[in-house]
Amino acid sequence: MSRCVMFGLLVTIAGCGQVLGEPAEVPAPLFKDPNYHGSCDPEIVWNSHTQQWWAFYTARRATRQTATYVGTPIGVAASSDWQSWRFVGYCDFEQHQGRPDMPVTFWAPGVVRDGDTYHMYVTFKDNADPPWAGKGGIVHYTAPASDLRTGWEKVGPLALQGPDPIDAGVCKLDDQRWLMVYRAKGIRWATSTDLTRWQCHGLVQTTDGKPLDNKFIGYQEAPYPFKWGGDFWMLTDPHDGLAVYRSADGESWDYQGKIMKAPGTRPHDNTRARHPSVAVVGERAFLFYHVEPWRPYPSPPAEQRTVEQKRSFLQVAELKIADGKLVCDRNQKITAPSQIKPGNP
Repeated sequence: MSRCVMFGLLVTIAGCGQVLGEPAEVPAPLFKDPNYHGSCDPEIVWNSHTQQWWAFYTARRATRQTATYVGTPIGVAASSDWQSWRFVGYCDFEQHQGRPDMPVTFWAPGVVRDGDTYHMYVTFKDNADPPWAGKGGIVHYTAPASDLRTGWEKVGPLALQGPDPIDAGVCKLDDQRWLMVYRAKGIRWATSTDLTRWQCHGLVQTTDGKPLDNKFIGYQEAPYPFKWGGDFWMLTDPHDGLAVYRSADGESWDYQGKIMKAPGTRPHDNTRARHPSVAVVGERAFLFYHVEPWRPYPSPPAEQRTVEQKRSFLQVAELKIADGKLVCDRNQKITAPSQIKPGNP
C-alpha cells in the first residue's frame, strides 16, 4: 500500500494521491457546457466511486434561437482538483438517453448520497414545447455510486403539495429524517425517513410565523438547504442575488437578507448569482452557482432573449460566517481545500 505525504495540497483522486507544491487556484469561470453553452442550476456532489466532485447541471440550449429552456438534459462535469473540470456527458434516465437535444425536459437536479446509493430529485416535463413546456413535477431516481451517469432508475414522481413543484433541494435533517425544500407558489418543505415517502408540511415558516410565500420577499426559486457551522442554512434564488435564511433546527428560519447581487470582477462573473449549491469541505463552505453574464435585468421574455443573453457559466466562490451572518466575497481568489474529499459526503 502506498503512503502519500502531504506537501502543499493533497488532492485525492481515484486510487492515489497527487501532491502539488502550492494551493490550487480555482478557475473562473469554472465550466461551460461544450454543446450549447447553457450550464446552469448546479448540484455539487462528492462521487465516492470515482473519488471526484461531480457537478450535475441543467444543460440549457443557449445557442438556439428558440426552445432554449426545454428539451434539456442533465449534464455532468467532474474534477479531482477543482482546477480542471472534465465534461462527463449527459445522464441517462432509463428510456430517456441523455443527449444535447431531448424530446422531454429535465431541470434542476437535487442529488444526495445515502450509503452506496445516490438519490436524484429532478424537475421533469414530458415535452419540449417552448418556452416552458407547461406544468411539471419532481421525479425521484436512484443510481449506484459506480454509475452516476447512465445508472439512474426511476422510483416515481413525488406527491408534493402545491401546483407545479420544481427545484428540489435535500439535506440530512437529523439522525432519522431528511429535509426537502422546493418551489411551488412559495417555498415548501417535506420530510422523509427513507428518501422515498415524503410528508409535506406546507410553506416554509420563519421563526416569527411568516410563510415564505410570494408575498414574503417576492418570487423565489431554487431553494437549497445545507448544514454548516452548527446551523442549518438555506439559499434561494429570487433573481435578485441570493436570499439567505438561517435555522437552528431546519424547520423554522430567520431571513438574513441577500448576497451575490453586486457584479463580480472575475471573468464572466459580472452579474447576479443564480441557483445555488454548496459543498462543505472540512471547515470551509463553497458556493457553486451559475451566471448569465450578458442577461439584462429586468429581462426580456424567454423567446425574445438573444443568444448572448442566454449563455451561462458555472462559477464558485467561498462562503464565510461573519457576526452570525452568511457573507461571500465573490472577487476573492479561490483556492481548493487542502483536503479535497469532504468530511461528511
